Amino acid sequence: MTKAQAHPAWGIVVDRQGQVYFSDLEIVWKIGAQGRLTVFRAGVSGRHIHDLTLDDDGNLHGADYTYLPSTQSYLNAIWKMTPAGNLTYTLAPTESLPRGVSIWKDRDGNTYAVEQDNHLKRETLLLKRTPSGNVAVLAGGSYGHADGRGSHARFSSINKIAFGSDGALYTADGSTVRKVATDGTVSTLARDLVVENSADRGRGGLGGNLYGLTVNAQNDVFVADHGNRRVLKIAPDGKVATLLSADPPWSPTGVAFKDDSLYILEFGFTPPRTSNGARVRKLASDGKVTVLATVGESGNLPVRENSLSENTAPTIEPQPNAPYALAGATAGIFALTIMAWRVRKRMSDRQQRESLKQ
Repeated sequence: MTKAQAHPAWGIVVDRQGQVYFSDLEIVWKIGAQGRLTVFRAGVSGRHIHDLTLDDDGNLHGADYTYLPSTQSYLNAIWKMTPAGNLTYTLAPTESLPRGVSIWKDRDGNTYAVEQDNHLKRETLLLKRTPSGNVAVLAGGSYGHADGRGSHARFSSINKIAFGSDGALYTADGSTVRKVATDGTVSTLARDLVVENSADRGRGGLGGNLYGLTVNAQNDVFVADHGNRRVLKIAPDGKVATLLSADPPWSPTGVAFKDDSLYILEFGFTPPRTSNGARVRKLASDGKVTVLATVGESGNLPVRENSLSENTAPTIEPQPNAPYALAGATAGIFALTIMAWRVRKRMSDRQQRESLKQ
């Protein structure tokens, strides 16, 4: 199984100029407004970038997640890159990720993080960290599914969070899409969205998952249903519609919404071990579907150009008042990591070796 197939990236964002940034798990690519495809941040083997976000100044934010075989531990780092390609760490690489730190950031400067363990399945907590560093559980408790406020709510496996125009958080939680109000009240917008089928086994057991999601100004939710090779639209009243389907070997993992168009990140996989790379498609408001870029295949689009961005050496951004705070980010916020450090500490050596193999 390839690394992208084991844990595919779902990071895709679109800036005000219509430029698209996406992760293929290790490399961050840029599709210019004229369709030119370039490497925006070069990849490093074993350093994973699952998601991305943009701030109001057009800076790109992401997080590195790196396994260290020598110590059987993980390094986490948070960074931003200017439109010119200059990279700065807003959280330097560390094995001790501060609790509640992520780049899920609202307009008041609060960050949100998920603590969960998809192996043990004991609890799933949604944390809120204030700019001053105070951390509290916004919602969640024991592993499961239940609507309610605060500790009365239950989550299973959260893959992605996005912010709506109403200030609420929207999550892809297992086979459901949930809404978390600012007071911690959790409600289910749609459930049982994932349909298991025989093809799921051929994709390494990834079928039963929703991945990336995004929310438009009307608070319609768009979510990538990886296992069923489709993109769903969920209206505020819970009505579900299929907007787009993908033919094998492609499956959607990430979505971004800009100017009435939907951008879809997809990964290809042909059993048992063939990765077909990543591609980006655009669904316009008139229903027209366009392939914008394909990477990782021999037959890529003519716009492909493997030129490296001219990045300066990364620096550490000083944070005198809030040492782990990020620069402001907009709606469509990035999910830093599936498991917090304190949960990963409890993983067995066997589980860590399995993670390394993937």
